[in-house]
Amino acid sequence: MSKPAHISRLRYWLSYLWEQRLETTASVYNDYLEVCVVHGRLQLVAEDAIYSFGDYYLNFRKLFEIFDFERLPERASVLVLGLGLGSIPELLEKYIGLEYSYVAVEIDAAIIELASKYSLPALDSPIEVVEADAFAFLQLDERRFDLICVDVFQNANVPDHLNGTTFIELCQERLLPGGALVYNRLASSIPDRNAARSYFEDVFAPAFPAPKLHDTGGNYLLLNDGSFLNLPA
Repeated sequence: MSKPAHISRLRYWLSYLWEQRLETTASVYNDYLEVCVVHGRLQLVAEDAIYSFGDYYLNFRKLFEIFDFERLPERASVLVLGLGLGSIPELLEKYIGLEYSYVAVEIDAAIIELASKYSLPALDSPIEVVEADAFAFLQLDERRFDLICVDVFQNANVPDHLNGTTFIELCQERLLPGGALVYNRLASSIPDRNAARSYFEDVFAPAFPAPKLHDTGGNYLLLNDGSFLNLPA
């Protein structure tokens, strides 16, 4: 694990004992944002949620560990809706070892500033960061992608306008043939699990021939095609 930028070697090693706070701020969209280093990894924390945690961003990490990336082009194009500190590109580049190109959409300028300062410079992969609402971006930008990862939260909630069928239809339109859509939904409590499962059954699943709800033990990851996962028989 390489040392994050803007932290001394001493604080890097101390982070394995105690959280090392680097910066706190606020924005129109988040009343509280904190960047810290925990166990050598950058973490972005909002008031009620963890937005990023490097290669310890376990929901996507667990999914990527069983994902059949051989079905995607060698240099796939990836759309990330919800940047955080860039955990998804970091996982794919540093942990999985893939050379993809990225477009990352983030509505909060403060988060983009933090990511640009602390984490994005460490990526070798090309990444274009767009300050925009995810729904509006899909409406206005007609580019299509091999992999779309939806990881949009307002604290611990998915914004209401991303819960309808129109949003899923827009995601479908932006997928290249044979592409994969992954949608992260909270499932850490019984109400969250019930809401996520209802969303999957009522909105997400009817849009695709072979959808899959994958339980990572904390969140549900919804896939447009369950055959992308290498699951035990």
